[in-house]
Amino acid sequence: MKQTGKALYQMLTGKQKWNFVLITVIMVVSAGAAQLLPVCIGKLTDTLLRYKTAFSFQRVLPFLLFILAVSILNQLLIIGRRLMVEDTATRFEKTARVCATEALLKAPLSYFQSNMTGNIHGRLNRSLDGTVKLLKLLFMDFAPAIFNGIAAILVIYSQVPAFLATIMMLVIPVGILIVFRQISTQKGIRVRLLEEKSEMDGVMVELLNGIEVIRVYDTVKEEKQRFSDKSERLRKREMKHHKAMAGYDCLKYINEAVFTVIIIGGSVYLAGKNVISVGTILTAYLCFTQLTSPLRELHRILDELSESCVLAEEYFKIKNLPEDFSYEAAAQLAEKEELNKALCVQMKNVSFKYENTEKQVLKNISLEIEPGSFLGIAGTSGGGKSSLIKVLCKLEKCRGIFINRIKLDEVSREEIAASFTLIPQTPFLIAGTVRENICYGIKTNVTEQEVKEAARRACLEEYIESKPESYDFLVAEGGKNLSGGQRQRVALARIFLRKPKILILDEATSALDNTTEAKIQGEIEKLREETGMTIISIAHRLTTLKNCGRILVFDGGEIVQTGTFKELIQTEGKFKEMYTGKNI
Repeated sequence: MKQTGKALYQMLTGKQKWNFVLITVIMVVSAGAAQLLPVCIGKLTDTLLRYKTAFSFQRVLPFLLFILAVSILNQLLIIGRRLMVEDTATRFEKTARVCATEALLKAPLSYFQSNMTGNIHGRLNRSLDGTVKLLKLLFMDFAPAIFNGIAAILVIYSQVPAFLATIMMLVIPVGILIVFRQISTQKGIRVRLLEEKSEMDGVMVELLNGIEVIRVYDTVKEEKQRFSDKSERLRKREMKHHKAMAGYDCLKYINEAVFTVIIIGGSVYLAGKNVISVGTILTAYLCFTQLTSPLRELHRILDELSESCVLAEEYFKIKNLPEDFSYEAAAQLAEKEELNKALCVQMKNVSFKYENTEKQVLKNISLEIEPGSFLGIAGTSGGGKSSLIKVLCKLEKCRGIFINRIKLDEVSREEIAASFTLIPQTPFLIAGTVRENICYGIKTNVTEQEVKEAARRACLEEYIESKPESYDFLVAEGGKNLSGGQRQRVALARIFLRKPKILILDEATSALDNTTEAKIQGEIEKLREETGMTIISIAHRLTTLKNCGRILVFDGGEIVQTGTFKELIQTEGKFKEMYTGKNI
């Protein structure tokens, strides 16, 4: 909890910290004002009893006006404090959400491979809500309760006999003992509940992503039962937690009730012995309620703080995720100037295996890709084609790769983005307009004419202009309102805006018909002639590679053949087997 508080404090800006200092001052004044009311009411009672035979409203009017003034002042202070806390909390939430999002976007890919997307999303939202709640609890509930309690103690000792006041104080350690016992026994359960809820989020996202397959296979009943079983386990665990909480809450109220009876009984006894006045009985009771009220709040707050701390710890785990290796670049400025030239890619005895596996997916790969060349990559599934692209795009860590004699390890993500464009088989589309999707990842401003030209060259212009909204047509999340071919064409249109030095096509035209594919390939070839762009193309449909200057054939992580399309189909080997369908 101490480390969580320290991390939370470090995230606050200087202005936010000063806001909390001012909020603290307001809380102190408000706590003092609130404790004046029991004293004033006690004095008012004694005044009424003293002058009951000669009552005059003018005698009590000052007391009433004072109570009204203090009540109004206290409420104004509470409102001011609340607004300041809410303003600071919303600003903090925005910063915290952005920080966590950046941390996730820069996290190692292995993190996403070992965690379900829905699980991550659920954990982030819940942990962020818990972190903001922790901040609010501290300054809207916990600190006011502490200051009110301190003020109540001071007033009690100034207005009530020391012996009776000391008895009142005993309610505090007993109550806190119950709360700490509650926290210590329930923390582990809360952590497990958080984990199970995150797991439920992951299952739900998994189901929604596979909705079409679920319907085709008619597995709704099975999936419903699977989800129901997980929900029942969560319900039982939550119910166990709530039963324990109810038991501890009962103990807290019994503790307060016992001490209330003792205080009232003791006060009446002392009044009967003329040790204190009748008004002091009322003052003592009201002061005790002023003490137990923040104590009761303290019980609730400490309980909620415990839960919020668990969530905040989870948030800082996400925020402090290590950065992916690809963000660690160390090339010198003079070396980086080499990246402004036409790019030559070299791979020297490159071997690679994925984390936590023993099987090498690339074995001693050595090749050189000259600037402006058109390289095709073919091979059986699992042969190493996609792994080659991943290491080349610095998505996986691998030694022995050079760009213009600079180690790929020393080339930054920004420089890779400026030089490389990857068009995968499943394009990444955002929920936004067609224009925004075509321009995705473009760092410079582009004109409307350039966007239209890119759409034309990607055979997308006719479809877009058939829509009433034209380029403002809204694409759904993941491009769900587009066909597979349309999604690929949106991604392919980006090529003509980015004009990269190295273009990587990973089954980028697999959803297109032959005519459309040929047209777009022709436009990409024109762009290569215009810019000197290097193209690396992976394709299972081997005719896609007909125009490649050289084709590499992968099998078992090794290059087993190399040559032109014409040479390979005339030579006995893996490529010819795939082309003739003997190895399908």
